[in-house]
Amino acid sequence: MLHMRRSWLAIAIIGFLIIEIGSPVANAKAPDQPIICVDPGHQRYGNNGLEPTGPDAKEMKPKVSSGTRGVKTKKPEYVLSLEAALLIKDKLEKLGYQVVMTRETHDVNISNKERALMCNEVNADLAVRLHADGDSSAQTQGISLLTPAWSEHNKTFYSQSKEAAQSVLNEVLKTTGAASRGIVARSDLSGFNWSEVPTILVEMGFMTNSDEDEKLSNPDYLDRLAQGVVNGINVYGAVQVEGTEKAQQAHLYLPTPSRLYELLDGKMIRTAMSLTPQTVQASASWGNWHQVDTWVGSRWVYTGPTLIEIQRLDKELELSNYTAMYRSPLDEQPIGGLTPQKVRVKAQWQRWYMIETWQGDAWILQK
Repeated sequence: MLHMRRSWLAIAIIGFLIIEIGSPVANAKAPDQPIICVDPGHQRYGNNGLEPTGPDAKEMKPKVSSGTRGVKTKKPEYVLSLEAALLIKDKLEKLGYQVVMTRETHDVNISNKERALMCNEVNADLAVRLHADGDSSAQTQGISLLTPAWSEHNKTFYSQSKEAAQSVLNEVLKTTGAASRGIVARSDLSGFNWSEVPTILVEMGFMTNSDEDEKLSNPDYLDRLAQGVVNGINVYGAVQVEGTEKAQQAHLYLPTPSRLYELLDGKMIRTAMSLTPQTVQASASWGNWHQVDTWVGSRWVYTGPTLIEIQRLDKELELSNYTAMYRSPLDEQPIGGLTPQKVRVKAQWQRWYMIETWQGDAWILQK
């Protein structure tokens, strides 16, 4: 799982606002912010210059091949791989993943070794390489997932690569209905051998099969394929929760945008929705997670180790001195201040009070 590598509403509650990612809350933080490195295979022109197949290898291979081409569409593999990669990038970002692309244009000259090093440099939680297959038989078809064969070099992330491959294969088969060619371990791919992070390669289908070639250029099919890849990454990256679930009735203040998660088999799976900073009613807790009711049903949010459990109030408070205002009790810098006056208090946490201001809800500290 990703977290293992990285240490990896108009309802009863007034004020709930659920927002599709792509708005200013797109970077809503959960327990981690996984980085997915997406590598669209090939490029406009191959490079037959040689490079070692791995850090300690004596064998040399061409830096990057030109790839295959659609037997019916005549589309080059490098075009297809970037089309799929951009769809995957957009879908991952809507789920709050950070996406690093090895290329976003065809006019590059990046070797397979260099692509792997780019993913290593950002310490990606998963590197996803995208390719299409070719075969001498026009009948050969299906999707396969490639993973690195076990070696001393990749022993720390070998099992994670296999787990990610299985998860992606399962989900892609669901969304596409394509034939499965299974998971294949490879020791001869430079992109695998130079990798220092979990890595998989998706062979999206055979461009030498006319039916599959045509499907891969069908926008609806390619979108479903991309969605399957993203679903698989998201299942693989689900966060395992610790401890046990407990019933709880509490008012919590979320100081930052908070992504909504679904609980499945003890794992938290990201959704493409978040809550704006606000007060919520929690009905259950599980470690640093809390369950809240939303207009899409019960969902979970990560509240972190610093829990702001508030008491609702409705009273006036008289300020006798200039008082700094903060957007959240966890903020270090104030957003303004108040001269001595009476203010209306909405909630309290320890010595902090939430008040209504011309800038919206703000917090003040009373000693």
